[in-house]
Amino acid sequence: MAIEIRTPTEDHWLELVAVDARAFGWVPNEKEIAQRRPLMDLTRFRIAVDRGRIVAVVGSFALDMTLPGGATIPASGTTWVSVSATHRRQGILTRLMAALHADADDRGEPVSALFASEGGIYRRFGYGVATTTQRVTIARAAATLSSDLAVTPGAVRYATPDEARDHHPAVWERARRERPGQVSRGAAWEEFTFVQYAESQDGMTPAFHLVHDDGYAVYRIEQGWGPIPSHTLQLVELVTDTTQARIDLWHALLGVDLVGKINSSILPPDEPLKYWLTNPRAYQVTAAYDGLWVRPNDVAIAFGARTYGTVDRLVVEVDGKRWAIESDGAEASCKAVRSKPDMVTEQGALGALLLGAVSPTELAAGRRLEARNDAALHRADAFFASRPLAHCSNHF
Repeated sequence: MAIEIRTPTEDHWLELVAVDARAFGWVPNEKEIAQRRPLMDLTRFRIAVDRGRIVAVVGSFALDMTLPGGATIPASGTTWVSVSATHRRQGILTRLMAALHADADDRGEPVSALFASEGGIYRRFGYGVATTTQRVTIARAAATLSSDLAVTPGAVRYATPDEARDHHPAVWERARRERPGQVSRGAAWEEFTFVQYAESQDGMTPAFHLVHDDGYAVYRIEQGWGPIPSHTLQLVELVTDTTQARIDLWHALLGVDLVGKINSSILPPDEPLKYWLTNPRAYQVTAAYDGLWVRPNDVAIAFGARTYGTVDRLVVEVDGKRWAIESDGAEASCKAVRSKPDMVTEQGALGALLLGAVSPTELAAGRRLEARNDAALHRADAFFASRPLAHCSNHF
């Protein structure tokens, strides 16, 4: 009997969760299953069914993604991608991903994006690494803010979970529109996040909430008692709408009692703290790896919606089709053309360029892009560049 690709119904929910969780190496309990259900729109999922049993799953979240310049576009947040170990090498994932991308097209979502559990899977499906995730460790004893940074007395306060629940969404929405790559959070996502924050996790405390009128920070503590207490502060979120709010919140975080080090994997690559410290060696990047992967579903819409670093017109050939991307400094456009290309690349590498954190020169060095000449490559570097650097701290 042929393996069928279907859209799941409510009757599939428990089996769908069990199959996906098994693939990711965990067994959810009833509470965890119930917590996740409000997040999932089953019409956005596809399952592979073999003799009445689910053997593979893919799905997506309806998101809104910020592009360079602050414009936002609908995005399909690919998630829950898994194929049972008994059904590998049968083309099932290729069929499921094609169905998922067709669904995104039908919904008018010009980009798909994901965080990958494994880095070797998604290039063949047209995704490219558009941001970098860094793991950072801050040595608390050596981390002192420079005296020329003015800290606002009384600007930061601790909040109860209920107070934080009221405060965070509006701040997130303002702040995420200033950083390419950040995505929207719906009410269900906010609720799920706060449910998780209320519980201990991986040997750490429930979350503590620091709030500022223009930002907030969320952290957990892993206790480290001894003759000299040395707790680890795990920074889970740091969201700010102004530079002053970030200074004030860092001042509070660096003042938490009994902390030996601060760890985080949510800070952007251009985090300014390292320049604010009297000893920059207190801020150490301990790992760097792929962050958000992006797939342009509709090249014209995606690249026509962002802003560019220079006034120029570049023709990019992608998998045999040519696109003219043009900016006059105020408005941009992207349309199909037959002109001679300035660069030739593939869909995933074009996705890497969309958010502006990956340069054409990097892609050319990695043999993912070929430019007509050095001049075209240098023009492209300046054209696609964007600040602040793209980053997505909301994993989905």
